This record gives sequence, C-alpha cells and structure tokens, in this order.
Amino acid sequence: MNNMKLLFLDVETTGIPCPDSGLIQLSGIIEVNGEPRETFDFRIKPFPGDIVSDEALAVNGVTREELAGYPEPEAVFETFVKLLGQYVDPFDRTDKFHLVAYNAPFDVQHLRTWFEKNGDQYFGSWFWHPAVDVMGLAVVVLMDRRAAMKDFKLATVAEAMGLHVDDSQVHDAAYDVELTRRLFLRITQQAGIPYPQGSP
Repeated sequence: MNNMKLLFLDVETTGIPCPDSGLIQLSGIIEVNGEPRETFDFRIKPFPGDIVSDEALAVNGVTREELAGYPEPEAVFETFVKLLGQYVDPFDRTDKFHLVAYNAPFDVQHLRTWFEKNGDQYFGSWFWHPAVDVMGLAVVVLMDRRAAMKDFKLATVAEAMGLHVDDSQVHDAAYDVELTRRLFLRITQQAGIPYPQGSP
C-alpha cells in the first residue's frame, strides 16, 4: 500500500477569473502519513498576459511595484516541480498527492492553469482528482449552526470549530494554508474520519 501523501494548498491571485488572473503566491504543507514533512511559500511574478486587479492586490496587501520584483514564474515552477518530485514519482500512476484546500476548486483551477501557462500539461501526474475540499467537509459538520454564521469564509469557519485565528494574517497564503490544515485535522477528528492524524 502506498504512503498517504497530502499537499495542503493555498494560493493568492491577481483576481478571481481563471485563466485571466495569475498566481502571485503559492503556499503549502506536504504531509506523509499524517506527519508534516515540508512547507513552502513562493511569491510569483504574474505572466505578462495576466490581468492584475487593484481590488485583488488590496486584499492581498501587495503593490504592483512589489509584484514586479517577485521571482519569474518559470523559475518558481521549476523549483516547485523539483520539490514535488522529492515525494511523488509522476510516472507511477498509483503515487500522487491528495490536494487539500479550503474552497478547493478555486485553488486547484488556478494551480492547474499555472501549470499550463508554464507549458506543462501533466498536472494530473502529480495530484489525485478530485481534491479534498475542506469547505465541503465543514458544511456537513456545521449544518446545525450555519444559520447563525455571518459567512462561510475560512476564518469564520475555523473560529466556529474552536480554532484561534489571527485576523492580521488572513489572506496571506502561508498563514491560510496552516489554518486550513488545522481545520482539516479538527474536522476529521470530530467526525471520526479514519485519517493518519497529526495535531490540530
């Protein structure tokens, strides 16, 4: 039986539409059999054709000048793929990461598109489909409290599940991915989901 390999993921982008928007931050935690093995946090310059929304930059607290100084996407992509290759054999169809994210369709779509913009069509060689959507898991656990919640954003849900949230760090992908992992562990523990557990 293969090891259980999870990649907790969070991205920040230049806007919501995909593929028009571009990746500017890619953060994650690699976990094998319930044990964190590696964290990463890449800042990424958008591709020249990416549309950069002022609203998105305001949410992320990034200026266009700062973006211009970020590493080139091709260089970050090469580093990222080498990192993945330390844990997964892309030529073994039984060896892949389970992607885990909050509102996973958004993050996964942008990550897949970033692969394509880098000229790589083999996204599926690294990751199982579909991804694990922590938001979807939380919906089930919080059904009885949903009507009383102001929204269903990551921070709101994490607090509803009894986790401490540092509001000053929200919308930084490196913080959000750690919060996502803590939330995932809390939900799976409370729901009795058989998964190799770390500490929330």
